[in-house]
Amino acid sequence: MSARILVIDDEEPWRLSLADTLQREGFEVVGVSTAAEALSIVQSANFDLLILDVRLPDKDGYDVCLEIRKRPAYVPIIMISGVKKELVDREIGLRLGADYYFEKPTDPREILAQVRALLRMTSALKSSGESDGWLEVDEQLRINFRRRLVTLADKIVELSPQEFELLGYLVKHAGTPCTREDIVDNVWGAASAEEVSDAAINTMIARLRQKIEPDPHTPRYILTVHRWGYKFRAL
Repeated sequence: MSARILVIDDEEPWRLSLADTLQREGFEVVGVSTAAEALSIVQSANFDLLILDVRLPDKDGYDVCLEIRKRPAYVPIIMISGVKKELVDREIGLRLGADYYFEKPTDPREILAQVRALLRMTSALKSSGESDGWLEVDEQLRINFRRRLVTLADKIVELSPQEFELLGYLVKHAGTPCTREDIVDNVWGAASAEEVSDAAINTMIARLRQKIEPDPHTPRYILTVHRWGYKFRAL
């Protein structure tokens, strides 16, 4: 069965173009233009992923995201900003529970790639057989994005908020190399790539490996991609 995606955006040409891209890839797509329509339809229908515009005519996309995150079932949310991206707006969206944040204009194929990555993650979560939000990476490592918890060999791993953001970003792109610029933009928030040194990124990766890897000297989960960056093992 193909995944069902809800696109919430009041710009009809953009919404139809994105829907067309997704449908050509086999996804079932429903489009709405207001927050009220979105919140109404998610009450009566199940979706595998939401693509949500920040600026809606009746309510902010942030409010919609917050309402969705109050529900017990986890569904990935990609937020889209129709104005020039402001780092504060992006940080708000991610803190409210969005899984990814794009700025218009964005090539629909980039959004498609992110849709696939998030659906792979949720598929792995469901196949783990857990009903309480845990993603079972393997017999050692488990992650709960809703509760922001990580366990290794059934022991809770204490991560700082930024370490959890880094782990979450890598896991949501599992199997895909992430550049240092990607990591800075999506984990450091208000900082620019020029303000965060390679040494700072390497230090955080090393610290995260010390906490979640059974053997940090031979990483099982966070892999180095030579001359590129890092990637989380494929789920």
